[in-house]
Amino acid sequence: MPVPYSYDLRQKAIEAFQSGEGKSDVCRMFNISRNTLDLWLKRREETGDYQAI
Repeated sequence: MPVPYSYDLRQKAIEAFQSGEGKSDVCRMFNISRNTLDLWLKRREETGDYQAI
């Protein structure tokens, strides 16, 4: 079973995106897929947090 990404990594990636980095750049920087970042952003929009379920 895959292990979820750490909360710290999620926080850093979302902060980088909010500071003006492009989604593709953030994904390359943190070695995550674009879909993963999109899911984190969607979860934050829906629940107010991006904690792993």
